[in-house]
Amino acid sequence: MSDINTTEKDIKSTKILKIAVLIMTLLLFIGFSVVFYTIGYRLANNDTQETNIPIVHNKLTIKSDQEILFINDAGKNIVITLIDGKNNYQIISVDKKSYNVSAELSMVRE
Repeated sequence: MSDINTTEKDIKSTKILKIAVLIMTLLLFIGFSVVFYTIGYRLANNDTQETNIPIVHNKLTIKSDQEILFINDAGKNIVITLIDGKNNYQIISVDKKSYNVSAELSMVRE
């Protein structure tokens, strides 16, 4: 009698296991299909590969006693930190789209 109950439990757990394997197989198939479709679309679409980068001839002039301490990427701006011979700092923010100086901050020691 206990063999019959064990067999029924085994059949139920086997059915659950088969359903779980089927669901995971479907998820893998759908995931790989999306990945291969995305890769194929990006390779076939020439518009995304050809990006025209504008050539900019803006110059940022610094004094002869200044040197660049840091250049940081700050989202929409590039932040340049300068230091001079008297340990005075100057922070310049350059807009990435227009490449113009958007802000300037000077810290002078007294």
